This record gives sequence, structure tokens and C-alpha cells, in this order.
Amino acid sequence: MFIKYHKIHRLGKTEVEDILYGTCIIQEKIDGANTSIWKEDDKLHVASRNLEKEMTDPVEFNGFIGYVQEHEGVNALLKDHPKLRLYGEWLVKHTIQYKETAYRKWYMFDILLPDDTWMNPSGVSQLAGEYGILEPQTFDCIHNPTKEDLDKYVGESNLGENGEGIVIKNMEFTNKFGDLVYAKVVQEKFMEENAITFGGNNKYSETYWEMYIVNKYTTLARVQKIIDKIQPEINEPMDRQHVPRIMGSVYHDILTEEIWDIQKKVPVVNLKILNRLISKKTKAIYFDILEGNTDRVVYNQTTNGETETNNDEGATSKREDNVGEGVPEETSGDEESK
Repeated sequence: MFIKYHKIHRLGKTEVEDILYGTCIIQEKIDGANTSIWKEDDKLHVASRNLEKEMTDPVEFNGFIGYVQEHEGVNALLKDHPKLRLYGEWLVKHTIQYKETAYRKWYMFDILLPDDTWMNPSGVSQLAGEYGILEPQTFDCIHNPTKEDLDKYVGESNLGENGEGIVIKNMEFTNKFGDLVYAKVVQEKFMEENAITFGGNNKYSETYWEMYIVNKYTTLARVQKIIDKIQPEINEPMDRQHVPRIMGSVYHDILTEEIWDIQKKVPVVNLKILNRLISKKTKAIYFDILEGNTDRVVYNQTTNGETETNNDEGATSKREDNVGEGVPEETSGDEESK
């Protein structure tokens, strides 16, 4: 039976209030695909963050299925301990850029025990080392860490020049709701890029209305429609060299097809900013399509361009100038692809 991994809350949220009181394990937060592996009826099972995957095709889920089937350490661990449930990050390209040698590998970060409690991080690390399984690096173990203690590790990584952030685990902590939960801190640059990739928005942002349009109209279906339109016109498979044309075509398609609805909802928009943000999200979706990695939050966005926690009724952007007028011609998007 599939069991979804519990949510890691941003430090400062009510769910993790007081988590820094006590002994805290500080680990790297890797920007990949959340996955789980377990055994049931003596058969191997795997899942993404939200969905169990069929084990029939080794190349499915960006090669994760085949990787798990062939990984001696993972299979040996579950053979010796068949009631454990392993959670980790399948490293494929998302927002953070890592070393090429770090991709298409699995990093185990947690283990659920048969009694539905979580194994201590030291135990996870011990099993990872014993069975030759990769794991995120542990930066430190600090008693009552301060913000300064944590900040020095945010953005650090042994997998690339920059990291997504950190995860804070206090195994003696339970929140006011009675739950054992973890906290996270991510670098600000990642949060901005992640909003493009995963559809977040902040109604107090200077680019609120541009992000509203991006989240509502830059979708998997629209990018796929543009790919299907362009493919018959070229005599080669679609690949990364076609990024500028895809970005420009999606931007043009949104403004020509959706301008009537946009002008009814959006009071002000900067077309230069809108072009840049649409291009970024289009590029992320296009790369996921090319790599078969479309199992992402961005494709489960709400239909009105907002997240659950960002209702724009009555909201106004702080920016009142730079109003865009008219619909531009279809552009190549070359500037954004550099």
C-alpha cells in the first residue's frame, strides 16, 4: 500500500514552532523527485510523491524504475528488512543545477518503520553506508541552533555549486498537533525560481499579476499543443535547440488566445516581465516533456492560477505603472534561452 511522505514545513510556520529547542540534525535538502520504495507480497514497489508506479517498464519515471530494479544495495536492504519503507530523492533536473555525475541517482533520506514511526537519522545513515546507498549530506548536529547556525548551511551542497536548502530534524520534537514533523529552510533564489516551476504566487509581490497569468495559462497541455504544432514543420526530433521557438510560441499563443479573459481579470501587466516569466516556465515544462518527467506539482495546479493559500479576491498589486498594451508578434525568445 502506498504511503505518502509527510510534509516538511518551512521554518517559522505554526506546524514547526519550537522545533529548534533540542538536538537538531541539519541535512541538505536535494532538489529532485520525492520517491518511495517498499516490498509487499514479496514484490518490489515504487512511487513518486503522489502516485505508485508500475514496475513493468525500466525506463519509466525517467529511468527510476530500472535503477531500483538493478540497485543491489536497495534490493538487499529490503530483502533483509522487508517491512521497512524507504524514502529518497531521485535526482533529475529541476530548478537547482547539480554536477552531471550527480543525476539519475537515488539519495535515501528517511525510513518508515513497521510501527509507523520514523527511524533516527543516524540509523538511516548507518543502513545507507552498510548497503551502499547514497544519502544527502548531514551538515551538523546542533543543540538549540540559532538562525545564524542554520544560515551558513543554506545553499551549500556537495552535489553542485549551489544547493536548494536544508532540512531540520529534531526527533524528540512533536508539534502542538501531536505530530513529529521536520522543518526546512530554502535559499531565496531557489524560492523565486521554484515559483516559476511549481506555480506558487504571493499576492504582495511586485509581479503578482504576471505570475497569476503564468500559473493559469502556462500549462502542460498548452506546451504540448505547441510542440505538436511545430513538430510537423521540422525534419528532426524536437530537442533543446528548439527552446527559443517553443518559448516564443507559447507566449504568443497565451496572449492571442487568452487576452480577452486576461483583460477582464488583470488590472495591470508588464509585458516584458510577463514574457520573461512565461518563457521560464515554458522552458521548465518543455524540458520535463523531453525527459519524460511530467510527474510534478506544476501539472496539478489549480485552474484559476492561484495556489490554495493565495486567494486574489480583492488583492491589488503594489505596482501601478508599466501597463502593457496590445498583443506582441510571435517572438523567438532567444534572449531568455541564454
